[in-house]
Amino acid sequence: MRSKSPFYQDKCAEARAKKKAENMKRKSKTSMKRVDGKMQKYEKPITPEQNLKEFNAEIQEFECVDGQLKMRQVEND
Repeated sequence: MRSKSPFYQDKCAEARAKKKAENMKRKSKTSMKRVDGKMQKYEKPITPEQNLKEFNAEIQEFECVDGQLKMRQVEND
């Protein structure tokens, strides 16, 4: 059962803000590219707009449990 307590809500908002701050300070992200038929990692520059878009997509995968963000459990059929 989820709590409607304002203390619980503040902890969740704080956890989301912390996650967003971590995500927004990135200047690049690791990506893969093919070099001579082999896959190779490289650092791809990323803009703040791309960071925000990625954060908004990823935050849906998390749920707040006792003030901490945790991955949602998905049942496999």
